[in-house]
Amino acid sequence: MIKRAGFHLFHFLVLNALLFLAVYFYFALTYPKAFVLYSVVIAYKFIARRVFNFTLIAFLVYFMAYLAGIIKFTLEQKFFRMVGFLKEMFKFVLILGMVSFIEFFVFYQNRIGRLIYVYFLVLYGIYYYIYLKSRSQKGPRGLLWLADVPVEKVMGKYVKKQSAYRVYKDGETVETGIPPDVVYQDGCIDDHTSESLIRNKLAGLRVVELVELVENEAGKIPLDYVNIHWFLEKFDVVDSGYFRSSRMFNIFMGFILLAVLFPIGIIFAIIHKLFSAGPIFFIQERTGLHERPFKMIKFRTMVRNAESGGARFAGKNDKRITPVGKFMRRFRIDEIPQFLNVIKGEMGLVGPRPERQVFIENLSKEIPYYKLRLLVPPGLTGWAQVNGVYAGSDIEEHKEKLEYDLYYIKNRSIGMDLLILLRTIKTIIQGKGE
Repeated sequence: MIKRAGFHLFHFLVLNALLFLAVYFYFALTYPKAFVLYSVVIAYKFIARRVFNFTLIAFLVYFMAYLAGIIKFTLEQKFFRMVGFLKEMFKFVLILGMVSFIEFFVFYQNRIGRLIYVYFLVLYGIYYYIYLKSRSQKGPRGLLWLADVPVEKVMGKYVKKQSAYRVYKDGETVETGIPPDVVYQDGCIDDHTSESLIRNKLAGLRVVELVELVENEAGKIPLDYVNIHWFLEKFDVVDSGYFRSSRMFNIFMGFILLAVLFPIGIIFAIIHKLFSAGPIFFIQERTGLHERPFKMIKFRTMVRNAESGGARFAGKNDKRITPVGKFMRRFRIDEIPQFLNVIKGEMGLVGPRPERQVFIENLSKEIPYYKLRLLVPPGLTGWAQVNGVYAGSDIEEHKEKLEYDLYYIKNRSIGMDLLILLRTIKTIIQGKGE
């Protein structure tokens, strides 16, 4: 209780300090020629004349942030994706708007100044990011393992930095200062495990299901540990507003990027044609949303009649890919014409990569739930691609790719799409395309 009270007192004081800094920056930027000490003095006087206003604002902001789950006593998951940070900041923007409305309702005027809220939001964003990063990197994370599947099997396949975790078995003594998360496996809970889960839950420990743990830590859905009940419970309908805004964004960016990048792409395509006989464009039927076929267009990167021996995946060091074509693939130049598919609505900027129907039929026989990736429009880039997964003929590679695609389908949002696009730009600049 004392530790929890100290935690909240510390963060409340931090919130007030950030509010004071926001007022300071407000005056420092309003009067740039003033001395630093003078700006501090007028900021102090400004707050002193409005003590009740600032006390009310600080309390309401902290209380609402606590209710929204922004200020957490324990960090619920490892912080490694910017999309989580953006979601929390969006909550904080809404909280500031509500507090501003309450202040206006109480005093019938906004006496603080709107710019102070902007500075406060920026300062809190910086603090919150540093706080979460420091918490996620502080010491090993404890896991009390109650799942039936061996911990080595899960950690070895889905967790890269295993040294960042201290795993305990049921009954082992837990180190002080590292409260572990209790991991269980849905569908494999006996009476003894049930009692242990309830006991640890009442003791204040966080209980997490195995699939949720892998999802949070690895950014993908472990196909070996999910069933139809999991999909029915976890796959929710996405807000229709997301589809409308996403479609508008796709059309807008599709026109702009096509106009800017197509001249560059056609130059490389002509150079490729000079060294390799064949057409400039490569048009192939792919399967889109709900198994609807469409004609996908790309710049050709392979030799003519590359599939004369039958349809097969392009692999690493594929001899059918020409030297110029390999360069075009590395920097995704070959995919520039696909912006036409994006504008037509056959594809999106972000989504699972479209495959051919013959491959889909074959893979769906080997990999469970494979056709679920057709529940969303295919994309130019996707969560699997920015995580470095390029599947060839190996079934396990396609299975891993599907695990990333299912994670995207479950968690897709405007924020996640923007994150994937930013990481795609990084991949293109580094020349890591395939």
